[in-house]
Amino acid sequence: MGKIITSVLALVCLVFLVTLGFFYIQEGSFEAAGARMDGVLTDLPEDTARAASDTADSASEVIEDIADGPDDENR
Repeated sequence: MGKIITSVLALVCLVFLVTLGFFYIQEGSFEAAGARMDGVLTDLPEDTARAASDTADSASEVIEDIADGPDDENR
């Protein structure tokens, strides 16, 4: 169990550092890169909620289509 938690924590740290490095290359300083990361992390919950809502709406439409049965008009 401890190895899994350590692995997940290491992965999160690695993603954070790679993202910070990527923004550093684009922005030219760690201060600007940090500010950009703050903006991205601020928008993340809203973007995630929007994506989840869109996925739920699409899944609902598919379920309704399946429940309605085939739309064959050639019968």
